[in-house]
Amino acid sequence: MNIAIRAEGGSKVGMGHIMRTLVLAKELSLKNKVYYLCKDTIDNKGGIIKIQENKFKVFTFKESILEVLSNVNTELLITDSYDVNERYFIQTKNIVKHTVYIDDINSFDYPVDLLINQNINARGFNYRQKYKLLGLKYLMIREEFRNLPEKRINEQAKDIMITMGGSDIVNFTKILLKWIKNLNFSFHVVIGPSFQNINYFESIHESNIEFYFNANMAEIMKKCDIAVSAAGSSMYELLASGVPSLSVITADNQVDVARKLGNMNISESLLWYNKLSKNVFIDKLNCLCNNYTLRKEESAVGQKLIDGFGTKRIADFINSNFKN
Repeated sequence: MNIAIRAEGGSKVGMGHIMRTLVLAKELSLKNKVYYLCKDTIDNKGGIIKIQENKFKVFTFKESILEVLSNVNTELLITDSYDVNERYFIQTKNIVKHTVYIDDINSFDYPVDLLINQNINARGFNYRQKYKLLGLKYLMIREEFRNLPEKRINEQAKDIMITMGGSDIVNFTKILLKWIKNLNFSFHVVIGPSFQNINYFESIHESNIEFYFNANMAEIMKKCDIAVSAAGSSMYELLASGVPSLSVITADNQVDVARKLGNMNISESLLWYNKLSKNVFIDKLNCLCNNYTLRKEESAVGQKLIDGFGTKRIADFINSNFKN
């Protein structure tokens, strides 16, 4: 079956849509021909490059996806983008046989054949599609986060990971660097592929801060005792790795996920980045570092939530239910 994936990613919208669809694309490509349809803009350049680095063909369009969709032989279209409306789904359905939407926020009643929401709060939405795959059972997580061993929790927390996603569209990493430079911890700071002004980070030299520009996220999580993370897809990788964390909301689609994780006592939310003060941040960081029992509990619960086979379940469902 010929499968097209429409997704965008870059300096303004982040890289989450690209990264999770790449995981799904690799699984689907075992039995199907998979390619991408991407809007050709400067902001999406980083996402397109990332897709091409993963050996998938990219067809680009300027204004409407219909420009290219009508000219490629597509039987199933997977969309992972907020730049859509009801008209988009009706028009694409007139061209392709099957349509799938990967959602986070339930903006409207999507007229698609299959709805996917991998988030921990997915079952709280009143989705009405006939076919829907909801929750962490269908989490699209990279292979290196599958079947991980139980994490060993150190009584003294020393190594702290900081990750604000693939692009950090709100530039919160810069603020955190000012807050942490005099703290008595070793910080491992991830600089994503679509960060702006990379030279700024390369110019910083602090004895307690190490930067990762081409980060192996699984290896960094393996060495770190806790993490401070944007409440996006990295949170699920931290859960799978058993890394206790503090989450920071940097986008509207992260609000419910951060709240759900907090209510389940899995990760405390520091709420919105622009309302967080240095004193509160440092206090919360110290509290988590000094609470060995809490860190051990959070680690164990997080690892039990994710088995790593969500992508395979999605691919199996598509291959079984949407054939030529």
